[in-house]
Amino acid sequence: MNDITVLQEMLNADPQVPLQQRSGKYFVTLTDKQANTTVEITDLPHDSIVIRAEAFEPSNVFKGLKGERRRADFVIVSNTENENWIICIETQAGTGKDPEHVEQQLRGAECFIGYCKCIGKSFWQSENFLDVYQYRFVSIVNINIDKQTTRFYKPGSQPKKKLHDSPENFQEIQGHQSLHFNQLT
Repeated sequence: MNDITVLQEMLNADPQVPLQQRSGKYFVTLTDKQANTTVEITDLPHDSIVIRAEAFEPSNVFKGLKGERRRADFVIVSNTENENWIICIETQAGTGKDPEHVEQQLRGAECFIGYCKCIGKSFWQSENFLDVYQYRFVSIVNINIDKQTTRFYKPGSQPKKKLHDSPENFQEIQGHQSLHFNQLT
């Protein structure tokens, strides 16, 4: 059983965001009801799961003194031919959130995946569950402004950007209601 299958089996249906298909390619619509935002992620690998991380509720256990009750809105876990990705995504209608707040939310989503990792290893006896994944952390802001054209970059041809492989170095994407999967990696 691969990691995506274990996650699909492990998680209730409600926090799983269904993949959709158009012209033979997969996409997902991320709707954040709290922020009243919608973002479409196109060209997802077929072996992917999208999770509403905000559905995980740690407020019954933790005090929240250091932001440990916060979670980003979504997590995408994907397997491609060459790479495996875990992408934590925070969506915002505007730019009002303090970067420290966004960092805490992204860190909370990373901890949620860490919890899933422990469950997979312990209860599914999957010794290497989620071990070979690269993390990416993304904040998508100003989503509700007028639609902008999304540029498609072939793998390896994207403009240089900072490596967003930790919550404190998250990538901020401005004003897009539609993004290509490779823009997040």
